[in-house]
Amino acid sequence: MTQKGYSGHHFAHTDKYMAYNIPDVIILCKFVILILFIMISKNILIVLTLILCAQFAMAQDFVREEDRVTGKPILRGKISFENIKKESTCSWFEEGAEAYIPNRAAIETLNSVWKNYRFVLFIGTWCEDTRNLLPKFFKTLLDANISPYAIEMYGVNRAKHTLQDEHKYYNIERVPTIIIMHQKREVGRIVESVTTTIEEEMAIIMEKDAKELEIKKAEEILQTEEQRKLEIMKMRPRDRKRYFAPKDWY
Repeated sequence: MTQKGYSGHHFAHTDKYMAYNIPDVIILCKFVILILFIMISKNILIVLTLILCAQFAMAQDFVREEDRVTGKPILRGKISFENIKKESTCSWFEEGAEAYIPNRAAIETLNSVWKNYRFVLFIGTWCEDTRNLLPKFFKTLLDANISPYAIEMYGVNRAKHTLQDEHKYYNIERVPTIIIMHQKREVGRIVESVTTTIEEEMAIIMEKDAKELEIKKAEEILQTEEQRKLEIMKMRPRDRKRYFAPKDWY
């Protein structure tokens, strides 16, 4: 009886103790969670701010900076023809393009082959060679109906540096440099100046490569056909009918 009474008293005391402390514990937990939430929220805000700043910096494709020789602004980084047109110091661009008349035969060649190629340009808005060649290149694009989406252009400073490291990747030493690409393969490049005209030299490079690609494709088709014939020859006559083959193989 004593043990039972003691046990009953003990549990009653425990229940009373728990009833008294659980609300306090809940309040304390809520307070801790609130503090943690505030601290985490501040950290998240800081991280988001840093991410946004980094994205803004990365989204800045090009900058206008002062040329250390002339004191005039130059464009450095990834640019477009529209960026050049809007630049007050680049009136030479549209004037040169309007005055240039490309070779018609070369234009027709470019029009027929350009869809397999893209162009990577490195130019200097401060550079006389760029001011001479770039407007002619632009007029060539227009006349040959080459899409502006096939163009990737970077402005450099006098050290031949872009805003990022593209000049290192393409090993740029002089400007303008016009690189003709087939997918990720460099087909050829025109550097500083041309011996004939920009459109003729582009046409020669691209037409030659296009013919080589056609020959390579034809050789691959022939090789595939030869392999197919060998496989057919190894088959039993009744199995050959399951495959497409010239009639003389049946």
